[in-house]
Amino acid sequence: MTMIGTRLTNINELLELARRGENQHEAALISHLHSFSHVVLRGAGKFGSAFGGFLISIGFMTERLSYWDIRAPELGTVNGIATHLPFAQTLVPAETLIINCIPNGSLSGSVGEAEFHSRGFEHYLSGMALFEALMCSMKSETGFDAKVCIGTPFCNWCACERLPSLLLKQCRDSGLLRFEDELVLPLLTFVVNQKCTLKCTHCGQYINHYHPDDRINFPLSRILTDIDRMLEAVDAIGYVSIIGGEPFLHPDLDKIVDHILGKPNFGVIGITTNGVCDISDAFLSGLDRHRTRLIFSDYTPALNNKQKALFQRNINKVSAAGFSYTIGQPIWATPASLRKLDLPASTLAAMKAGCNSRHTCKTVQNGVYYPCSTTAGVGSHHQADYPEDWAVLDDNANAAELRSNIQKLDQVEAYASCAHCGEGGVMLPFSGEQGVGKQYIHIESARLPDSKTTFINRTSSLPCSK
Repeated sequence: MTMIGTRLTNINELLELARRGENQHEAALISHLHSFSHVVLRGAGKFGSAFGGFLISIGFMTERLSYWDIRAPELGTVNGIATHLPFAQTLVPAETLIINCIPNGSLSGSVGEAEFHSRGFEHYLSGMALFEALMCSMKSETGFDAKVCIGTPFCNWCACERLPSLLLKQCRDSGLLRFEDELVLPLLTFVVNQKCTLKCTHCGQYINHYHPDDRINFPLSRILTDIDRMLEAVDAIGYVSIIGGEPFLHPDLDKIVDHILGKPNFGVIGITTNGVCDISDAFLSGLDRHRTRLIFSDYTPALNNKQKALFQRNINKVSAAGFSYTIGQPIWATPASLRKLDLPASTLAAMKAGCNSRHTCKTVQNGVYYPCSTTAGVGSHHQADYPEDWAVLDDNANAAELRSNIQKLDQVEAYASCAHCGEGGVMLPFSGEQGVGKQYIHIESARLPDSKTTFINRTSSLPCSK
């Protein structure tokens, strides 16, 4: 196959600029894609299907394209493009480009990359980055538009850089920036409770292993105060994620969402639910449809028939109400065991430098800002007392001090909690397996003896700051 196009040596540099809104690089990026004799799209789901259609629209013949997907036998072809099991084709690695089309939260940038490189496929790009750079209709000239994000259900806000970049520009143009430097969080998660309707063995929140006294909905006043303080301390938050536990178990979820909607410096809200809960008509009727999406994590392969029926009823209800929603079966890996390992400082620094969680898993949970998922696990389950690893919001005198502490947390070489992150990361055949896993039971016994509801007792009575 004769190749057309010019292969770039600085592809990642140009891609990062383009995905943030510098549209003058589009032609060079498309030329780079055309410089390969074959392009493999890893993942033939909704995102992969949309991206494959885009490649066809810019001149790729279907014979130059293929999908690699573990569901290949049942999928057949997608967009007229043949699907294959991963690595089932004989291709020339040097002339093959792999595009990751599995936009899956903290794993979105890394699914399969190490294995592709180990097999000689060195040309690997993020499909989400290419989507932002080439397909997203939200342009720098027109600025941030929440309707574009809400109306594009197959892209992944967790990994998006265009959204926070254009939102920051809007905040700057509107005179909302109050500090000399800039601090924008692409994603910030607010955890509203530590209770759930499911018992997922490999839950990233380790819900099965909370002390009984900690299986609670956090007080509304605490959550609203946390929202106020975080949105005062940063310039903008692209995607505000609301999770649990199961957020629909919180009786004041509507008030939490409304409070965020009153802020001028955020982009969109996503409420992640397992769908095996009560989603009331009253909640849906009062929810702002323009900036809020319900994100259904589909664990039905692991659920019983009653749970599956409830999941489907909720989908039907949300659809009938005209709400933006997505349904996906998340790709899960085993979470860190939270056991402390004896690792040298150089290893801990390398772990933090290469960790995607520090970009996609910044979390506020019961009055505490955690810079990554492992610090949140260590702190919320009271596995160790590492005050240097997180910021207790009420310990900061004002927004400027909290802002400074957030920035300092990002800049440290490694967290003490990184020593608790050395076990885990094994890809699972499916998400949502039910039951208590023996590999996490030690979390309960390792709990600090004097830590019973430590942060809850310190913060639950605070009024909402204005």
